[in-house]
Amino acid sequence: MAPRGGILLVLTALLLTTPLATAEFGPESDEGWPINVEGEELLPPVEPVKLPAMRPVDGAHAPHAEAAEPLNKAGPFTVFPYYGLLTAELQRLASDHPDLVKLTSAGKSRAGLDLWLLEIANFDAIEAGEGIPLEEREVVYLDGGTHSNEYSGVYFVTEVAQFLLDEYETNETAQWIVDNRHTWILPLVNPDGSHAFGRMNAVWVNINRNFPAIWNEVDENVVVNNPGPAPASEPETQTVLEVLESIQPDYVNSIHCCGNLWLHPYGHEDFQAEEDDLEMFTRICDEVFEEVREDCGPIWSTIYPASGTTADTGYDLHGASSWTYEMSGRGAVAPWGQPVITEDVRVQERESWDGVIHAMLNTEKYGAHPVLEAIEGTTDELTATVTNTGYQTLRAGTLTLGEAQAELPVLAPGETGRITLEGTFQPGEVTGELAWQKRVKHAPWGALSLTAVLTEGTGQLVATLDLAEDALTLNRADEGPTPTGENIPVGPLAPLLALLVAAMAAGAARRRA
Repeated sequence: MAPRGGILLVLTALLLTTPLATAEFGPESDEGWPINVEGEELLPPVEPVKLPAMRPVDGAHAPHAEAAEPLNKAGPFTVFPYYGLLTAELQRLASDHPDLVKLTSAGKSRAGLDLWLLEIANFDAIEAGEGIPLEEREVVYLDGGTHSNEYSGVYFVTEVAQFLLDEYETNETAQWIVDNRHTWILPLVNPDGSHAFGRMNAVWVNINRNFPAIWNEVDENVVVNNPGPAPASEPETQTVLEVLESIQPDYVNSIHCCGNLWLHPYGHEDFQAEEDDLEMFTRICDEVFEEVREDCGPIWSTIYPASGTTADTGYDLHGASSWTYEMSGRGAVAPWGQPVITEDVRVQERESWDGVIHAMLNTEKYGAHPVLEAIEGTTDELTATVTNTGYQTLRAGTLTLGEAQAELPVLAPGETGRITLEGTFQPGEVTGELAWQKRVKHAPWGALSLTAVLTEGTGQLVATLDLAEDALTLNRADEGPTPTGENIPVGPLAPLLALLVAAMAAGAARRRA
């Protein structure tokens, strides 16, 4: 058994000798930062401001008494969860919260390591008939570690899982997401690279160039961006594709580092999202990421051309609102991030955190989203008022009430319109459905059951709407949880101390696993 000093020496050597590769390899300035297609240097962002703590739920129940501290955290330090540590931490989450999470191996890496997948929802409530059925929820997919040397991608998505599960009982935002969304998290797509702190998998293929969407359309440097011999040639790629095919996501986000960029399809200028979908992507950039608007846009023009990426595939094959976040990597000791950070993850990556939480709270708005405001009329004609609260133009949909049906009008984002339903209506209860096309690519549809109670007054029928309790009816304000924790300055001994913390945490993981 190697002495602790030997472990520290090895970890120090790994940190200092790992190739200095940026997050997404491409043109760089003399200082080592990415340069986009317009020749602009993408500098690291300024230090974040300190924000107040999250508000707990009023009258919240006590947290799980048996919940243990996260294994990848030691005091103020967050440690990169290499494969062994991540496995132990995911097992801890599954053990502490069996009512909220299912942990499975979605597949194997080239070297035979498990690709762990978390499925998160309030399963006990659903089984008791008290929760929103899974088939009626918006589906959210997150992954990290496609490039395993981009450390923060892994500990960021792990932090999202810890937030949803460990804080379910004490934080209203975490509780709402678990109760209303069907969330899937694959924290480490490339466990083989994790062992070597590397960008590629075990046979030197860049998984984020191996996906089938516009595969090999860009002439890349094969040393760092080898796309593989064929699209989806790698088992890691195949696993992600199988998961996406199975869950049919509404929102896809693959977390990378480090450039403080928010990227959407496509990675090649000859490919472009459908016009209405591009409207949605652009509005999200404008409204959700206002602080970093100039660094939010299509992959090819915002960072540089790249083909075979997760983001392109999530949109191209499933029509999802699909993204790659290149997180800031603040406090990094190298351009690709660092294996241990001395800031709270939610503070260090506050824009990315707020963006992911916004998406989870507002997934239904990442497309067209009609909201039924009112119904009134006579016994032979009703008029319904509908507002499109989504980020994209509503092009197709129907409103059904009893035997009557009418098509929804074309509505721009924020626009309100009226629909006339003709038929025979009497006072009393009538059921119906609001159905609409959410996005253009692959035309995914949403549907909302409703009950209207028609009452007679002043010669007219007025409907009291009783919308079925469905995630699609909940229009959350744009409010994510406010990051918690303190920024701790990085002193000259911080990298050495961080490595020691990593070694100690790894030992703790082995003892507890």
